[in-house]
Amino acid sequence: MIHKNTKNNGCLWLFIFSLVCITATVVISVFFQLKTTVSFVIAAILATIFTIIVYGKPSVSNLFRNVVVVFILVMGIRFALLSFFDLVKSTATETTFKIEEGVGKSTIVEGVDTVSVYSSHRLWKDNYGNYYEGDLTVRERDFLRLLDGPKNFKAKGNSNFWGVLYDYLDRNDSPSLDLVMKAFQQIDKDRKLNQMEFAEMVISCIQDIPYSYVFQEACYPASSYEEPIKSLLEDCPECCIGNMAYGIQNPVSFLQNLKGDCDTRTVLIYAILKHFKYDVAILNSDFYRHSIIGLNIPAKGLYKTYYGKKYVVWETTAKYYTAGQLPPNFNDLTHWNVVLTSK
Repeated sequence: MIHKNTKNNGCLWLFIFSLVCITATVVISVFFQLKTTVSFVIAAILATIFTIIVYGKPSVSNLFRNVVVVFILVMGIRFALLSFFDLVKSTATETTFKIEEGVGKSTIVEGVDTVSVYSSHRLWKDNYGNYYEGDLTVRERDFLRLLDGPKNFKAKGNSNFWGVLYDYLDRNDSPSLDLVMKAFQQIDKDRKLNQMEFAEMVISCIQDIPYSYVFQEACYPASSYEEPIKSLLEDCPECCIGNMAYGIQNPVSFLQNLKGDCDTRTVLIYAILKHFKYDVAILNSDFYRHSIIGLNIPAKGLYKTYYGKKYVVWETTAKYYTAGQLPPNFNDLTHWNVVLTSK
């Protein structure tokens, strides 16, 4: 029998200490949402006390050695898991468009009128495993009326060209997104979502729509482009829509064909979350040639400060990205600029 005051420097002591420390680190970081290093310090103290009570005291030098060994082990496991998830996410980026993603044309009754609509019945899962379904519907007359929205935009020498364009598209299209707003509102009512859950539900719905390129010029054969455009279009020739002014689709047109790139998506998400009173921003990067969403909402992760407010960034072109996460090749926030905010 090992007495509590016995010096114990063996492998069993290290094994028990490691097991308790790693488990406690995970539990503390998950349930109390603390940083890994802070969680480890608390866990190491608890694990030391527990292991001393059960197996006796090690020497000071061996206690220090055990803490260092386990810390390296914890950080190694953390690094390996983050690298694995980044690989999974990078693989998921720009999921290609499929024929079955198409939108159907049908009719609905509004008052005494029968109205032609384009509708896509969506079934999707958010980043926490919650399943949702709903219809993304726009009226045909609204689609035809707004079809040339980007083309009709006239730049007036404003230095914030993209922010002004996005604001123009939002204001033009938002009144015609009422059927989409009702669909999300019904999901919210049925599922009783909180602020973060609702945002997660909306953004994961748009993330779930496969990626397509939207070009200002015509779409050319895949061989005309460099990677990664070439690779995507070789696998999916229909993943491109061309001759679009400024290389963007307005929200109603996007919902009519489900072909959207980064800023086509961010403008739609911006319009939806703005309607539901979120403080939402669009961030662009000339360096990365990409567009993302930012939310002024309590959440962990990467954020951009703008006029004293913290906008947690959110990738919209691929599944599995949650608030505060960006792909490793897009995550230097010095290259991102807020171009439009709702408040």
